[in-house]
Amino acid sequence: MNETLREDAAIAMPEPLVIATPAQRQRWTLAYTFYTGFTSLTFTNAVWVIYLATHGYSAFTIGLFETVFHVAKFIAEVPTGAFADLIGRRASLIVANVLGAVEVLFFLMPSPPLMILSFTLAGASFAFRGGAAEAILWSITRQGDADDHARYSRVYSQIFILISAGQLVGSALGGVLGGVLIFLPFLCQMAAYLIGTLGLLPLPEQRGIAHVAGEPRISALGHVRAGWQLAWRDPALAGLLLISGLIECIWATTGYYSQLYLYGRGFSLAIIGGLAAAGMLVSIAFTAITPWLMRRLRELRLLVIFFVIGVGGLVLLSGSSIALYLLGFVVVTQAAPSVLSPAISTYVNARSPEAQRATVLSFQTALFSLAMIVLFPLFGLGVTHTTYGVMFLVTTLALVLAGGGVGVMVWWRSRR
Repeated sequence: MNETLREDAAIAMPEPLVIATPAQRQRWTLAYTFYTGFTSLTFTNAVWVIYLATHGYSAFTIGLFETVFHVAKFIAEVPTGAFADLIGRRASLIVANVLGAVEVLFFLMPSPPLMILSFTLAGASFAFRGGAAEAILWSITRQGDADDHARYSRVYSQIFILISAGQLVGSALGGVLGGVLIFLPFLCQMAAYLIGTLGLLPLPEQRGIAHVAGEPRISALGHVRAGWQLAWRDPALAGLLLISGLIECIWATTGYYSQLYLYGRGFSLAIIGGLAAAGMLVSIAFTAITPWLMRRLRELRLLVIFFVIGVGGLVLLSGSSIALYLLGFVVVTQAAPSVLSPAISTYVNARSPEAQRATVLSFQTALFSLAMIVLFPLFGLGVTHTTYGVMFLVTTLALVLAGGGVGVMVWWRSRR
């Protein structure tokens, strides 16, 4: 393995660090903010599950569609990470937005074949965005000094707040627009992707690899293999990638199926959109204090505290009280991932080599997709045979067991 790593390192040299002037960094940050602001306007987020249900699709079938999305995303995740490192991270984001606009268009004709195609394109779109978005943000903010990590965590938290604000506005407007004409949120989503692409044009192209003259170009497979070996050699990095994928999977599943649960309890699309927007406000608040928390809590302590808070939120979802359910849905299950996501992103980037940064980050989202392939359809199947409360409780137990397993793995490998 060491010989392979040395061989790859000889060819896959990271691009030299370019120290941007303050004016350049401000211009690039504004362009990235423009891109993020429009791309995060998730007009369909609070309505797409209900939209498919109104067209006759069962919860289990919707779960299968979501599985198609995650299978496509899982298959494309690592190759697109290599694409971002070798071809360009800006190019990867442009492809993601174009595919995103096309896949939303197919929702206007929700036949089964077109829905399968739509979810496949959506998976590819998310894969192209995956590691490239964080990798290019790290490149924009880095200055090659001791403050790189603190600077990135601060800017990432600000971008995460912008994403949450975009989701808040998009979810609220999507619910209102869907109440007028059910297809309006999808038209707005398509426009948001295309407009957001304009923000990528002023950004410099970012690659992880600088080709060495006279050396053969590294293959995509060799690049992925080197990234995998580097990630696996570091137990803490491997654990962070695993726990991140696990947490994102749990909250994505419970968030989507909460739409159907609330709709079944008599809540209108507008109210569901409003609740989702209220949850985004909570998310914004906790994301805003994440850099402060990271300065005061050690890495492991922060992860454990908010992991436990997240488990508590799932327990609230599993009860029969609608008041406790709303507390869990709007507050607790928003607070935990809103702190864990920017914190884990900073910890992972700090441990990732520049040459394979997007590829390593793609492992994180690939693990998320792999978990979703299993959990999302199983949850949909489960609610056709039992109550939502039981399924939320089963999900809570799965999270505790899997999280404990990751902790044991990291502890055991660190002692070797």
